[in-house]
Amino acid sequence: MKIRALGILSGASGDREKGEEFVVDKEYGAGLIARGYAEEVTEVAAEKATKPAKAD
Repeated sequence: MKIRALGILSGASGDREKGEEFVVDKEYGAGLIARGYAEEVTEVAAEKATKPAKAD
């Protein structure tokens, strides 16, 4: 699970700065989110936004 720190975090995931994105196991991430320390990062397919235009 990819999450973003909502504040400075220090613990099992290491030292993280506010806004830093990092990957943790699902259970640990869910606990941080439930306590308001992090939010889940959802990846949007970048390919859709950057498709090249068709040549005429």
